[in-house]
Amino acid sequence: MHLLEVLNPVAQQRGVVTARPITQRLSSLDDKTVGLLWSGTHGGDVALKRVGEMLQERFKNIKTIFYTSGGYPAPPHILKQAGEECDAVIGATAD
Repeated sequence: MHLLEVLNPVAQQRGVVTARPITQRLSSLDDKTVGLLWSGTHGGDVALKRVGEMLQERFKNIKTIFYTSGGYPAPPHILKQAGEECDAVIGATAD
């Protein structure tokens, strides 16, 4: 009798390894600071800057801070800084 071992050729996704629970949604962005985290992908900076403009049109007294991570995933020190300085963070990681 022969034993057949079947292997899965699909690697585990990076996000699955580092996944964390989702933080509870803010009730409003009024009077909040929102981080805009750009991974360096083409056009992501333009999209995030527009998102920042739209947020400022929609919410009162909102502040945005732009972060450049220089790649994906973002370095831990950038994530830590954004987490300490902001109430919420929006990231752009693809074209």
